[in-house]
Amino acid sequence: MSVFRKRSGFTFFIWATALALVVLFGANCAAMLYKPSAGRFKDGFILRHEGQFYLFSMYRYAPGDDSNFRNVWLATSRDGVHWTHVGPVIKDAPFPIWAMSVHKVGDRFIMNHGSFSRPGVQNVLRFWESKDLVRWTFMGYEADLNPDPRWYHPDSRLDCMSVVPVVANGKTKYYGYATGPGGFLESEDGLHWSGKPQPQVIWDTVPPPPTPKDEGGFEVGGCQPIAGKYYLVGGWFNYMGFTGYGVYTLIGDTPIGPFRADAAAYRLCGNSSRWVALWARYCPTDTDLLVNGYMYSGYTYETGETWLPPLKRAVVDAGGHLRLGYWKGNDALQGALLNVDLGKFQKVHPAETQGDGSCKLLAENRLELEAQPERDSFVRRDIPTTVAVLDSTLDFDRGVVLTGTIQATCRNPRLVAASVGLYLEEKPGAGTAILLHSYGRTEIGKLTITGGVVFTAEDVIGPGCAAPAGIVPHTNHAFRLLVRKNMFELYLDDMLVQTFNTTHEPGGIGVTPQRVGFLVQNGQGVLENVKAWSMTLDE
Repeated sequence: MSVFRKRSGFTFFIWATALALVVLFGANCAAMLYKPSAGRFKDGFILRHEGQFYLFSMYRYAPGDDSNFRNVWLATSRDGVHWTHVGPVIKDAPFPIWAMSVHKVGDRFIMNHGSFSRPGVQNVLRFWESKDLVRWTFMGYEADLNPDPRWYHPDSRLDCMSVVPVVANGKTKYYGYATGPGGFLESEDGLHWSGKPQPQVIWDTVPPPPTPKDEGGFEVGGCQPIAGKYYLVGGWFNYMGFTGYGVYTLIGDTPIGPFRADAAAYRLCGNSSRWVALWARYCPTDTDLLVNGYMYSGYTYETGETWLPPLKRAVVDAGGHLRLGYWKGNDALQGALLNVDLGKFQKVHPAETQGDGSCKLLAENRLELEAQPERDSFVRRDIPTTVAVLDSTLDFDRGVVLTGTIQATCRNPRLVAASVGLYLEEKPGAGTAILLHSYGRTEIGKLTITGGVVFTAEDVIGPGCAAPAGIVPHTNHAFRLLVRKNMFELYLDDMLVQTFNTTHEPGGIGVTPQRVGFLVQNGQGVLENVKAWSMTLDE
C-alpha cells in the first residue's frame, strides 16, 4: 500500500495559464443545467468554500475514448445555479484523470482521482494539492495509492475516494470510501492512508449488485454522517431488473460499518432502461446538505451530451431514509412570468363529442379533466384517458419552470384508481408523459395520441424507491417541473420524482418539447394555480 511522502514531481498549472483560461472560457453560463463551453465532462464533484461553489470534473477536449480524459475542468458559482466557466485547471496530464474528490487538510486542499498504472488497469489514486482551489500541483508518483496487497489483488480497481473527517475524543480521523474492492481506507492526518478490509454489508432482502469481483460493490459516490448515521451512496447498471444506471443507499451506525442496504428507499430515483441520472456526491454548505450528480441528454453513456442537473437537498425522513428534495436555491432559475392560459387547448383527446372525455376550465386557474367510465385499478386494458395539450408555446430551449397543484380523484371514491400526469409534446400527437398513479406507482415514458392513446413506460417508481411513488387520491399535491432542451426534472411536494429526458430510442437524442399538456386516466384530474417562468439564462 503506497502512502503520501513529501511532495515531489512537477506543477502542471501556473497562474498565468489560469488567467488566460478565465479570459478564454470565463463567460457566464446561467443554466438549469450546466456543461463546459466546449469538449465533454463527466463525474463532477462540487465543493462549497467561502461562499462559492467549485465544480470539478474529468474533461476531454474532443470526442474519443476514455484515455483522452487527462484534464480537470473547473466552473464556479455564487448561487449554485448560474455557473461561470474557468476552464481546465489541470491540463494534459501524462496519465488519465478519472473521477475526483477534494477535501481540506489544514490550509490546503487535496484532490484525489482514479488513474491507471498501465492501459486497462485502473488501480491507482493520484493526488494534487492547492491553496486556492485553482492552482494545482501534482504530489508525485511516490504519493500514488494502490490496493493493499495484504487483502486485495494489486490490479483490482481503485477509483476516486470520498473523504469523511470524523471527530472523536478531540481527535480527527479521516475515512476514505473509494470505488473498488480495496476502497476502504483510514488516515490520521488526511494525507497518509492505509488500506483496510472491506466493511461488512448486510443485504437482507436486497440482491447484491452484479459487479465483477475486481470492481468492488458499487461505484461509490460518497459517504456522509447525517443524524448520527452514515449514508453511503453508490451506483451501478444492469441492476434491480433494469438496464440503466441507478444510485443506491447503504446505511451504517459507524463510519466503519457494517452497512445495511436500505430496502425501503434503496433506489434514490426511479428504475430506468437509460443512463440518465448518475452518481450522487455530497456537498455540505452552511445551511443545507446538498447532492449533485450528472446526466445525459441521450439514451446511454455513448450518446448525447453530459450535463449538470440542479443541485438537490439531502433529506432524511422520520424513518431514517435518505431522499432527494428540492433545494430552494434553485428558485434563482425563475425569471419572467409567462402567460399560460388553461382555457385554450391545441388538442384534447378524445374529442369531447365522443362523450367519454372532457376538459373544463372551472375557474380562472382551475382545470378539470375527466376520463370515463372508471375501471378497476388492476384492469390495464382500454383504460379511459383524456389528454389536453395547451395552446401556449413555451421556449423549452431556453428553459421553463412550471408549478401548480395536481390531484387525482374519482366519482366513485371506492375505486381510487385514477391517474393524473404531465405531458411534454415533442411533435403533434407524440411526446413524453409522467403518470402519477393513485395506487403507489409512477411511470415515465413515451405517449402517442394519434388515433388512440398508447403509453410505453420507460421508467418506473414503486416500492423500494426513495422518490415519491404515485399520488394520494383525492389530495392536492404541489408539483414543480423544470425543463430545458430535452431534459427535465419533476418534484412532487418538493421531493424529487426523477431526472429524465425525451430520448426514446438507443443511439439517438430526444427533441426539445413544443408544448405542455395534462392527462388523466380512469377518473378525474384537477390542476390549480398553474404558473410558468422563463429560466434566467444568459445563453
